[in-house]
Amino acid sequence: MQELSTGRLVTALTVEQAMSTGTTIGSGRRIGPRSEWTAQGGDELLTDSVPGLLARQADRYGDRPALWWPADGGLAKLTYAELAAAAGTVARALAGRAAPGERVAVWSRNSVEWVVLEYGCALAGLILTPFNTAWTDAEVDHANRLTTPALVFAGTGPTGDSLASRAAGVCGDGIVLDLAGVRDWAAGAEPGELPEVATGDPFLIQFTSGTTGRSKGAVLTHQAVLNAARERNRRDVIGPADTWLNPVPYHHIGGSCFVILGGLVDAGAFVVVEKYVPAETMRLLDHGVVNRIGGVPTMVIDALDHLGDRAATAGLRSVAVGGATVTQHLVERIRRTLGAPVINTYAQSECPAITSTEIDDDAATIAGTVGRPVAGVEVRIVDPATGEAVPIGTVGEIRTRSPYVMRGYWGMPEQTAEVLPADGYLRTGDLASMDEFGNVTFQGRVRDVIIRGGENVYPAEVEECLAAHPGIASAVLVGIDDERLGERVAGVVVRAPGSAVTGPELTEYLRDKVARFKLPEVWRFVDGLPMTASGKVRRFVVRDATNAELAAARPAEL
Repeated sequence: MQELSTGRLVTALTVEQAMSTGTTIGSGRRIGPRSEWTAQGGDELLTDSVPGLLARQADRYGDRPALWWPADGGLAKLTYAELAAAAGTVARALAGRAAPGERVAVWSRNSVEWVVLEYGCALAGLILTPFNTAWTDAEVDHANRLTTPALVFAGTGPTGDSLASRAAGVCGDGIVLDLAGVRDWAAGAEPGELPEVATGDPFLIQFTSGTTGRSKGAVLTHQAVLNAARERNRRDVIGPADTWLNPVPYHHIGGSCFVILGGLVDAGAFVVVEKYVPAETMRLLDHGVVNRIGGVPTMVIDALDHLGDRAATAGLRSVAVGGATVTQHLVERIRRTLGAPVINTYAQSECPAITSTEIDDDAATIAGTVGRPVAGVEVRIVDPATGEAVPIGTVGEIRTRSPYVMRGYWGMPEQTAEVLPADGYLRTGDLASMDEFGNVTFQGRVRDVIIRGGENVYPAEVEECLAAHPGIASAVLVGIDDERLGERVAGVVVRAPGSAVTGPELTEYLRDKVARFKLPEVWRFVDGLPMTASGKVRRFVVRDATNAELAAARPAEL
């Protein structure tokens, strides 16, 4: 599933399974001379809020598992009835401390309590505001000041260490609570009255960085996240009581929307994985509960390696890969190992459902495009300078309008206006072309995002830090090809006159300024950077040259 700023999603399905479940497949409809496509089906959207849908699923499928988690060498579970009851208790406690529309931040790796808190916030009409566990204190401080949460629930970080003391130091001791004890806290708290929550109310502030280098919080409504999850499920093979294993972090859109709410939409279940440890996570497949797996490409590779010769008989109905560049090698391996076709999907955190291929598309379409707009979505490929739709086959910027589009960036009206003008078409900042059948081929990223193993790295943020170093005249970050991670981060530096700064020195300089996954793993030192006539760095030239030199030498520092 997606993180979904610019990551792709690949899902393996069998044609027979999709046909038997009534999945809509294929389209031979030709478009006109311009790159525009409006998908039908927008009138079929769910009209529930998260509280309404949870109540309905708990009433219909109360005894059905909603989530599983590792416990005592096996798997423990929480049913829909138990989840609704726990979320209700937490929601009433939250309502006693915060008013509808206020923010509740959660800073933790995955946990059962994380899931209960997400539903509790939904029932209380509060806006869930996840913080990335890889963030530095400075990055958390920015997000905290921007969203001013009424409460912050702190859990454990990537290595299992408590984030409580850091959260108290950055966010203020009076508002920080222990996530692990959220249900005990709720049981003893003074309850408040739960509000009526509408489908158009804001539900989630999903942080995504931009070219300015500062994190921005995309505001998504109940309608947007539930229907995005539903549309994602419609592209998959959904059966009764399906169970997902997808260890993506819940602070990503792929976790909070597609994993947690994807289960709710079809009354399925998912396995809570606190931290992705390949050997431990893959052993969860051996319990016979999981029939759908997903994650960033590295996770799927690990799953296929773990299953080995058992892959074809492991009972897996589908495999979802997203959040990073999907290689042709991995697509072919999924199809060969599982005997299934592949579906490729594109979306962003600002709009978590945009396009998808269909299971009866030919191999060239599936491998080379991200498909056509999904239900209720309008997509135009435009000239960024004029906003006019370009002829079919011409590269331009993807712009989209749909019920899935964010309301805007929280507390950033100027940045919102830049990407979401009055016409309602989100300016994605991504480049693509569209063929005569409406298939979109992803061509590049206007925002220069580097997707490293599912984590988005935006060069401007790191480059701003490097610009302050006295030993650097100029520097850019580019992505370098990597079979396992999709891309890795490389820093290309022009030293200042007289400087002899080294890669290790720059890594240490950045270590407390940006999250670890944003640190360049390769440093390349050059005499100058290729520039356009207007004085902008020709990043694609830098990237191509860096990849070529790395392929020839492959040292730690070029």
